[in-house]
Amino acid sequence: MKVATLTVELKALQPARLPYYKGSVIRGGFGLAFRRVACPFPKRECAECLLRRQCVWSYVFATPRPEGSAIMRKYETIPHPFVIEPPLDDRTRLERGEILAFGLTLIGKAMDYVPYFIYAFEQMAEQGLGPGRARFAIHTVQQNGTAFYDPESNAITSPLAHAQLGFNGKEQASSVTLRFLSPTRMLYNGKMARRPAFHVVLRSLLRRIGLLTYFHDTPIEIDYTGLIKQAESVNTAACSMATFQWRRYSSRQDQAIEMEGMLGTVVCQGELGPFLPYLRAGEVVHVGKGTSFGMGKYKLEVR
Repeated sequence: MKVATLTVELKALQPARLPYYKGSVIRGGFGLAFRRVACPFPKRECAECLLRRQCVWSYVFATPRPEGSAIMRKYETIPHPFVIEPPLDDRTRLERGEILAFGLTLIGKAMDYVPYFIYAFEQMAEQGLGPGRARFAIHTVQQNGTAFYDPESNAITSPLAHAQLGFNGKEQASSVTLRFLSPTRMLYNGKMARRPAFHVVLRSLLRRIGLLTYFHDTPIEIDYTGLIKQAESVNTAACSMATFQWRRYSSRQDQAIEMEGMLGTVVCQGELGPFLPYLRAGEVVHVGKGTSFGMGKYKLEVR
């Protein structure tokens, strides 16, 4: 699975108030700006639009299921091909001149649309973020510590580099620690997993990786049944998870929405080698629901 990651830095042009968890405000502002940038008929519902399957906005945000798809036939939309990684600091106020930095990971075909993303970030910065709509400006866009976009010349200054996430390997491990750094929402039997067993994490991860590769990149073969059966024998040695709740405003629904996810650490022990390629990929593409808001970020530690 091909992925490309950028770091975007915005400079505050005036004092700004931001929520503790900044994923929602960045993703919300970005979504509105992207629609203005890419959608030719912003007042029309995507489902009623003739351009739905050729539209950049629709592909990135509505992400309709391709006609004739052999999987997800019960669903109208598929996983978004991008992940926003908000800063995980506790700042709720930025002074003029301070930097708000966040990450953007593009998956597969979404890399073709990187100019749309950058232009939308510019528009998002200009329209303002937070309750007072504080204005920002793009300071830098970098990839691997090198300037990727120059806001002064309005030009991309270097080719977009990508990494290839592989799913084969013979690494061995008897213990892994998963540190969930942003609110994580994994469902099992229709309910959010508050103390996720390893097989619950793996089920969510395999499903996400399978769908992302199938719809946005090159499909891979995954032995779902075999891997999940093996995962059920992995022991949870320690689990320390806490609920994190916050509220975001949905412009589409024109109302505030209560959000909930889990933060904390899970330590698992057993024969973990076969799962490591998927766990390492999950560090990049996240796991569970709401990944475009930055949810589901974790750090993997292997012993």
